[in-house]
Formats: sequence, C-alpha cells, structure tokens
Amino acid sequence: MRRNRGHEVEDIRTSSARYLTAGELWAREQLMGLLAARFSPAALVRFLVASQRRTNEQRRERPQTARRMRRWIAAGAAAWAALAGAGIEPFRGATRAFAAWWVLTWLMLDWHIGMFETEDGRPRNLGPADACTLVRVWLVPAAAQAPAPWMAALALVTDGLDGHLARASHPTRIGRDLEGLADAAFAAAALRGALRNGWLGRVAATGELARIGLGFGYALVVWLRSAAAPDPRVLHAARVTTPLRAAGLVAAGLGRRRAADALIIGGAACSAAAIVQALSSRAGQPVSSEGSRWPSRST
Repeated sequence: MRRNRGHEVEDIRTSSARYLTAGELWAREQLMGLLAARFSPAALVRFLVASQRRTNEQRRERPQTARRMRRWIAAGAAAWAALAGAGIEPFRGATRAFAAWWVLTWLMLDWHIGMFETEDGRPRNLGPADACTLVRVWLVPAAAQAPAPWMAALALVTDGLDGHLARASHPTRIGRDLEGLADAAFAAAALRGALRNGWLGRVAATGELARIGLGFGYALVVWLRSAAAPDPRVLHAARVTTPLRAAGLVAAGLGRRRAADALIIGGAACSAAAIVQALSSRAGQPVSSEGSRWPSRST
C-alpha cells in the first residue's frame, strides 16, 4: 500500500531523532516541514525566515566563532589582494570573480555557524581542519581561470590533511557535511579552467563533471525526498581514486594533455565502478539508523 507523505515524515522523526544533535534536530524538523508542504512558496519563505532567525541567535551565542570567521575571511581577501596587486596571474584577472565568491563563502559559513559543533553537540570554533578546507575554497576562482599544477597539488594535500587534523581534535558537523561541497567546487573549477585553456580534452572534462554532478544530485535528492543523510558508502566511494584525478589535473597544468586525459578518464571510470558497487552493496544491506549519519572527515 502506498504511504502518504505525512507518514513518511513521522517515520523519519521517530527512527532517527535519538541520533541527532539539537542543531540537527532543528534542521531536520524544518526540512520535514518543507516536505509536508511540498516546497510551496509560503513554506520556503517560512523556512528562510526561520533559518535566518536561528543564524542570528547562533551568532550571538558564539561571538568567538563569528569573530574568527570574520578574521579568516579578511585574511583571505588580503592575501588575494596582495597577489593581484603584484600582477600575479590568474589572481589579477579573477579579482571580480573572487570578490563575489568570497562574499558567498562568508555568507555560507555565517548561515551555518550553528554547525560548528562536535557530533555530540558541543560548540567548537574554527580550527586547522577548517582552514585546510577553506584553502581549497579560496583557490576556486583562480583554478577556474588557469589551474596551475601547484593548485591541484595543494588541494590534494589539504584534502588529506584536514581529515587527519579533524580526527586529532574534534570533527565538526560542518566539516562532516560540507567538506565534500568544497571539494566538488574546486574540482569543477579546475576542470573548467583546464578545458578553457586547452589543457584537457572535452571528453575527460565532461566525464568528470558528470561524475561530480551525479554525486551532488544523489545527495540532494536523498535529502529533499527523505530528510535523511545520504549513504556515506555511496558519497565516499570515489575517494579512493582522488589521487589519480588530482594527478590528471597536475598533468594538465604541466601541458601533458594526453596524460591528463588518460588519468582523469581512468579516475572517473574507476569512480563510477566504485559508486555502482556501493549502490549494489546498499541495496543488499540497508544502512541502519546509526549508519545513515555522515561519518567524520575521511581522507
């Protein structure tokens, strides 16, 4: 028998509530309200107003986190201005894009300030792991213009380092849930830059962008249809091939187009196989309520 949306929402609430922090519970309730209202315009307005109200409350309760956030944003802007002022490309030519991107980054961090907490709900300030992730975010406008080999190498190093740093301290919800978005943004920007400069073939770039888009689409659909976190086995299945794809971007920046194409196409193909395997495993062995939560940062 087909179950209605109200019953689905109630099942989500009762099956997973005991595994969530107060902030997660609030977000889950808001999303369930949107699901029940079928994302009507009025429901979306109520969601945005409630989210902004909660952001304001969290900012007042966490002044140290808000101050550090502003300092880091200012430091990133100053570093870019120094490079652009010295005439260093692609920073000089991407200044306008960076300004818009960095403002959006600040708004995103501020909007999610309540997610700077450990997985058991203890508030935590920005730390070294968050700095590593923000390095990749900071590089996005430059990579979209001309992804130099050092950019891809730095992205790979910081991607591995932030996981170790997070586990050495206290992994946060924002790192757990949004780090993948930072990775996808840098990868997509680097692919665009390599393609527009003729450093990478269209087939390789399109294939890898499709892989990134499918992963993002899977996560979005799961969240919007069930108000539950996507299966981490599917989301992280492609991480094993990250070094291969990063090597492809380095090769592209060095002008080795054939090698870049082979590495990125091979990495995308292996990633697709890993995702298919993860989906098959998921179908054969459903994730428990505990397993439906995202894991800590992984390398």
